[in-house]
Amino acid sequence: MIRPFLCFALLLALTACPCLLASGQFWDFLGHTQIDGSQDHMKIRIVRPELLYRTVQMRVTDEAIFLDRLVLHFDGKGFQQVTVNGRISPSEKSYMIELPQEGRALESVELWYYKEPWGHTPKVSLYGLRKQDTPADSIAEKD
Repeated sequence: MIRPFLCFALLLALTACPCLLASGQFWDFLGHTQIDGSQDHMKIRIVRPELLYRTVQMRVTDEAIFLDRLVLHFDGKGFQQVTVNGRISPSEKSYMIELPQEGRALESVELWYYKEPWGHTPKVSLYGLRKQDTPADSIAEKD
């Protein structure tokens, strides 16, 4: 007797609150690189440079990396340098970069870092949050 009532109450709650179901954000995979310990910078080419993004998220795996700066290159129309000057570790969720204008097309991102004696070389992955009116037609990761 109680079981049908609980199912009905749950169904009613879910239909009354559609905002709870749509609150997730979808992050598109933009590219990645394995850090080369013999270099002090690397470039990540964006896999979908035709799409417009408003936020870029950087995730680090394996080892922490001490970043000096990032240089974001936009669709042949300039760049933005972002000073980081800090350690980004795998235990932190990510490092977020808000783009200067609503919706920019990225071509590449340069990572400038300090060389360290890593046990395992870090891997850096980039994800992008699209501009609101850009269609969601690619494989994305929900956060």
